[in-house]
Amino acid sequence: MSTPGTGVEGRLDIRIAPPRGEVTISSSRPLAASRLFEGKNIDETLGLVPLLFNVCGQAQRTAAIRAIESAQGAAAGAEVERARDRLVQLETLREHLWRVLLEWPAFYGGAPASASMSLLMTRIEAAKRAIDGQDTLCTRPGLHRPAGVGDAVTHELRSLRGIVAEHVLGVQPERWIDVGTAGLSRWVERTDTPAARLLRFVYDQGWEAIGQTSTNAMPDLAPDALLALLDGPDAAAFIAEPTLGGGAIETGPGARQQRHPLIVALRERHGQGLITRLAARLVEIARITLDLPLGDADTPARMAPGLAQLEAARGRLVHRVVLDDGRIQRYRILAPTEWNFGPHGPAVQALRGIAQAPPTGVRAQAELLIHAIDPCVGYKLEVEPA
Repeated sequence: MSTPGTGVEGRLDIRIAPPRGEVTISSSRPLAASRLFEGKNIDETLGLVPLLFNVCGQAQRTAAIRAIESAQGAAAGAEVERARDRLVQLETLREHLWRVLLEWPAFYGGAPASASMSLLMTRIEAAKRAIDGQDTLCTRPGLHRPAGVGDAVTHELRSLRGIVAEHVLGVQPERWIDVGTAGLSRWVERTDTPAARLLRFVYDQGWEAIGQTSTNAMPDLAPDALLALLDGPDAAAFIAEPTLGGGAIETGPGARQQRHPLIVALRERHGQGLITRLAARLVEIARITLDLPLGDADTPARMAPGLAQLEAARGRLVHRVVLDDGRIQRYRILAPTEWNFGPHGPAVQALRGIAQAPPTGVRAQAELLIHAIDPCVGYKLEVEPA
């Protein structure tokens, strides 16, 4: 199930050598692509962002305009920021649903739930139009009032909630989000959605605890410390292989939902393993359809001039911009994949654990773990013969 890399995003090459436990991940991601913005004016830059970044384009656009606004000292209105957050959450929902409905079924031998995904995409696009039908929220710095109509947004989110309940969770999101471990077991046994079927498959295989890691969850990143790292002489090396205090960090659903009661209980029983990561994605689907923040790390508020942080589908996204007379002098982007798939990150740790086990099922387990941690680019997986 390796996925091809396309466009400017590049690709990850993942190699596992069982039973020696060797795991290497190399990346062809063009991490300096943001330098294409340098010398451009603000309008040109904001127009280039969605062309340059196909994956999580809304998150990239939102981070870009917030970084530029903070560099200009031109803050957007609170309603505008809330509308931008909603657009990023809808994109996160789309990315999660794509995995659950179209890719998860392959692991248990099922067919992609294409009709369900099409129905949900229609509603997601309708919600986006209700929020920003004129496409102004991420193209006009310092905007104070969004064009979206509150009643229309509420209606579309309510419609979306009902479809997610029927096609993904099998119950209303407000019921699913409060499920405990006992309730999760009953849900897995009694529900026939792709989400429940994959979790049932994982339990049946005895794989719920595979891929445990000891990495810390992404903390609140202090702006001053981030600026020092992104503006310093070793900025390129940090962006390519980020760590904090020399230690690996995990970002994304597993980190964001670390305090949710279900995730806490699953971690106590199975560690930060496969079932915990899969359940965290489902918690986020429920939270987004209920129009709730993703968690403690949702849209970090601590800012600095020319710096923006936000939670994208796969984790913390950081943009750093320096302006000179209205043009981009320097632009840096720190993306979630470099945290999660770096040489010492959670993906390497998780894969190393299964690589040290007997070789039977290593490829299937590896594919599941890679999907659970979720790179923002395509990848090629090579498993050496034992």
